[in-house]
Amino acid sequence: MLAELRAPGQGDAGSGLVTVGEWLAHWLATRTRASSTVRGYASHVRLYLDPYLGTILLTELSVSQVHAMFTAIARQHEADGKPVTPATLNRIRATLRAALNAAIRQGLLTDNPASRAELPAARRPRAVVWTAARVEYWQRTGERPPVAVWTAAQTAEFLHAIRDHRLYAAFHLIALRGLRRGEAAGLRWCDIDLDEGVAVISQQLQQYDGYLTACPPKTARSARVVALDRTTVAAQRARRRRQRQERAVYGEGFRDSGYVITCLNGDPMSRTG
Repeated sequence: MLAELRAPGQGDAGSGLVTVGEWLAHWLATRTRASSTVRGYASHVRLYLDPYLGTILLTELSVSQVHAMFTAIARQHEADGKPVTPATLNRIRATLRAALNAAIRQGLLTDNPASRAELPAARRPRAVVWTAARVEYWQRTGERPPVAVWTAAQTAEFLHAIRDHRLYAAFHLIALRGLRRGEAAGLRWCDIDLDEGVAVISQQLQQYDGYLTACPPKTARSARVVALDRTTVAAQRARRRRQRQERAVYGEGFRDSGYVITCLNGDPMSRTG
């Protein structure tokens, strides 16, 4: 039925009897974004949206019902001794809002109740520099900021300390060229021109159901060309030499996967590997 959804009143009467749960299942099945994003959507649907809203007819979903869902979620988390944060509630609402916007584009709805549901503002933690004074305070009290970033000197010290690590090239790209972990894991030799000093970020690797999957970068703007400075080029050249040495040592079982960051047998490596 969901493959032939029509707006209520346009065609068969059954098209107006789609439930929120049925629409969410259809919407999830048609997502093409990075698998990590879809996993987040699916988790919200499975844990919250379908249990609380799934049986409601899509065309009858109201703002009050959405509010009731969030109240129930908050109370359940309180009962479990794990209070839910405003950021989590806002992410759940964002998933529902995206799904209902898709229903509007399909002509199934004219209004998005999730967009009009009010929630406490989610304050994103602000990053602070991990200065010597903050380090001393953390060591003395055990308290540290939610997000802390290294100073340039700390980054240089870290990279110097791991300069002989077989994955140094990945840490270098992440620390100095701003690649996400999945982007570094998904980088292939065909994406890099070491003579010109550029790398094209065109995909990332994500782990889904135990399998590595190549998928587009997180956002459209994440697909980009990254300039490589002299030290980064040198690190990638050293990585290529080391990979060739590993291939010689491993022998016939080595897989020439074409990825820059690989396991000892040449297989691409998970961003958490």
